[in-house]
Amino acid sequence: MSVTREEVLKSAAKLFKERGFLPTTIQDIAEDCGIAKGSVYKYFPSKEDLFSEVFDQCHNAYFDQVDDLTRFPGLSPEEQFLQQIILRFRYFMEYKHILVEFTELPIQQHPKFQPLRHKVRGRLILWHRECLLQVYGEEIHPYLWDLVSIYRAILKEYLFWIVYEEKSLSLEETAKFILDKLGVLVKHMKASDLKPLLKQASFERYLSWGLEDSQGEKEQFLTVLFREMESTLNTLPSGAEHRSELKEVYRFIQTEVRKAEPSFPLLQASLYYLEKEKELKSQVIQLRNIIYSGI
Repeated sequence: MSVTREEVLKSAAKLFKERGFLPTTIQDIAEDCGIAKGSVYKYFPSKEDLFSEVFDQCHNAYFDQVDDLTRFPGLSPEEQFLQQIILRFRYFMEYKHILVEFTELPIQQHPKFQPLRHKVRGRLILWHRECLLQVYGEEIHPYLWDLVSIYRAILKEYLFWIVYEEKSLSLEETAKFILDKLGVLVKHMKASDLKPLLKQASFERYLSWGLEDSQGEKEQFLTVLFREMESTLNTLPSGAEHRSELKEVYRFIQTEVRKAEPSFPLLQASLYYLEKEKELKSQVIQLRNIIYSGI
């Protein structure tokens, strides 16, 4: 019996979700797929590589759900923010063995997982930044990165209690509590004479997930990423006409991103169009992070 790479990933995601990284073996995944253990290694060199793919897929699925919330009609920015906090708690509870417990595992040091973790962290930081700006407006800009840092710390702490003490906290009440305290904090910061502590540079390592902030290295990274995207585009399982449209959008992005003053609205729309292709999703996310890491 032969199975596809996606079927192996599906089995791995199910078992990692149920048991976690350490108790799940390649043999378990092979048996769940109904194939020999060696067949799994045809697609993935190690359990760490397989877990990294599952970790990436889980975060992509999470952000898909977050995007759906932003398009939900009738919600104010504050109501959207509240629902996003609840969604985060609920989703991370469901996938705690994949999205929470990895911090205590040796996989943290795995060469494939490390840059992936930086990428995810950078994406979350940018998302939190956008949420705070949307709710509290441009007036918080001087304190924006301090607010991002405080908000992330609050989320992390309450997420721990929700994941491991599920009966002690209500998701909805916890989210409302966090939002209320953020509002108080924002008012205090705007009225305070204290200078902000953190600036964009403080987060640069996460926003470009480990790259030094030099134009040469940034350009080198873009070159490699564009080469990978082109390879993916050439092998997409879609019709010739659709593939041609995707390549045209890709070439536009490739040209626009290297301009002295690129059109960010057009880039954003183009990236969103490519991101709808699941085979390109992870690469587009990396590209978006590197493009917007200097905003």
